Amino acid sequence: MGRDPVHAGWSRRQFLRDAAVTGLATMSGLLGAPASAGAVSAGAKVAVLGGGVAGLSAALELAERDFRVTVYERKELGGKARSIPVPQAATGGRRPLPGEHGFRFFPGFYWNLGDTMRRIPFPGNQRGTWDNLVRATASRISRSDGRPDLTIPLPFPPSHIPVPYTPQSFVDTVAGALTEALRLPPLEAAYFARRILVYVTSSDERRLGQWENVTWSGFIGADKMSEEYRRVFADGLVRNLVATKSHEASAHSIGLISEAIAWSILGRGNEPGGSVDRLLNGPTSEQLIDPWVAHLRALGVEFRVGHRVESLQVAEDNITSATIRDPSGQARRITADWFLSAMPVERFVRLLSDEVLTADPRLERARWLRTDWMNGLMFYLRRRLPLTPGHVNYVDSSWAITSISQAQFWERDFRDYGDGTVVECLSTIISDWVTAGTVNGKRARDCTPDEIARETWAQIKAHLNDTGEATLTDDLLHSWFLDPAITGSGTANVANDEPLFIQNVGSWADRPESMTAIGNLFLAGDWVRTNVNVTTMEGANEGARQAVNALLDAAGSAAPRCSLHGLFRPPEFEPLKAVDRARYRAQQPNLFDIDHPPQP
Repeated sequence: MGRDPVHAGWSRRQFLRDAAVTGLATMSGLLGAPASAGAVSAGAKVAVLGGGVAGLSAALELAERDFRVTVYERKELGGKARSIPVPQAATGGRRPLPGEHGFRFFPGFYWNLGDTMRRIPFPGNQRGTWDNLVRATASRISRSDGRPDLTIPLPFPPSHIPVPYTPQSFVDTVAGALTEALRLPPLEAAYFARRILVYVTSSDERRLGQWENVTWSGFIGADKMSEEYRRVFADGLVRNLVATKSHEASAHSIGLISEAIAWSILGRGNEPGGSVDRLLNGPTSEQLIDPWVAHLRALGVEFRVGHRVESLQVAEDNITSATIRDPSGQARRITADWFLSAMPVERFVRLLSDEVLTADPRLERARWLRTDWMNGLMFYLRRRLPLTPGHVNYVDSSWAITSISQAQFWERDFRDYGDGTVVECLSTIISDWVTAGTVNGKRARDCTPDEIARETWAQIKAHLNDTGEATLTDDLLHSWFLDPAITGSGTANVANDEPLFIQNVGSWADRPESMTAIGNLFLAGDWVRTNVNVTTMEGANEGARQAVNALLDAAGSAAPRCSLHGLFRPPEFEPLKAVDRARYRAQQPNLFDIDHPPQP
């Protein structure tokens, strides 16, 4: 298919660096002294810029390989995954109520992050923080206007069950399940099932070359289908998964993550002991982030919290220093042998000065990447409200709301937090901030915090109380807490300090690799090119592993490389993907794609 044009222009520099690394390894062999992990890395300083999941993941891999690591984080360690204490006085020695940017979800196909979690010690756990994961056993699709809700059990079958599908039996199975479960017209259910067959039998070349450049809405033919079809498969599925719109999201990104979840439900592609939906058994910081940071400190990692990276200085295609502004407001320069950026994309692009772009022009494309809003709102309740042992998707909510009742999964009693009267947290996420509310008629981004809470509460009640049973009543509500990343609510200056990277059409071409053309700069995070592709903690962890491996290559280190586990590929579809690869190269449509003409 030809060389990727986005990599043209720096291949010579890459060749020279690879040659230097090869030369180092060869020289080591000639001298008869096999390099050890410490031979190259001992004493080498790495500045990790960003202390979220990507930064902490990179710090662990580097510290285990004897690098001297300092993590610079502008806000709080843990990034969007951290717990956020509610700023109110706790009484009787209790802890502050735990808030969060949004509830954490650990699908079974998270292999890389699970490997990291097993290496983070936790008192009483044999497998570290990984043992703090608990299984959700159901998912609830909640409807409004008197329509019955659908509870989907999440079985825990053994992994790698062979599924003897033929293409037609695959379509019939999916269509039949959708017709019965969602009351879709049979023809529409069959159409969607056939579109899924087209995706799962598409080669990697077609996924990136064709479906990456088609919207999810266009791929599934949403515009010519019923309102029910659009609400479930276009709007509801996409907004709640990745906080984007079906007419903007890449069909490849949505198809890939949907496929991974589907195989996970069938017990295929999950890590050993994993299941499709897992949560932590307590606040994320208590059960994961704090032990992680403590372990890194024990390994010698240093942390500089409240230090904002403002610029990078470049000379001879290398970063010579970075300008950091400390908590007192003073700017100073830091130096290191290696720089690993684990900053979110909207922060990283602020560092793209002329001198940085001269050293690596391709990084300019990162400015074209987009973010959207997906933020949490906690409702603290006076009584338990176990709506289902898993997540609830409020499909008809205009603000694309999802929730989880957390008390049923947590080991610590909720009365240990706050004033002792809270026994439940209905942790919700708002994924659509630009559609008018169904009660107040306003967009979430135009509302005050109080209006956001009232409208979200009303939309949830419209789903849970619509069949005559008063499931959610106002007397249950103790208090609420909106993610403080939303600032200036109800004013023209409303902003989101921690938005989410989204995979709009064609964004893959603009996403960089973890290795840059700048000799000592490497990129980590879920916005660089990764196998999992979609914005996730797994993507952040995978991006960190890629960046560390690239750093080890550049350093000529003999330390073992970070393991990288890709998404599950069902073997029964590989022959059809091989056929599709040939058809794509011949500019022919997928064998099962009756809706699209051959490529021009």
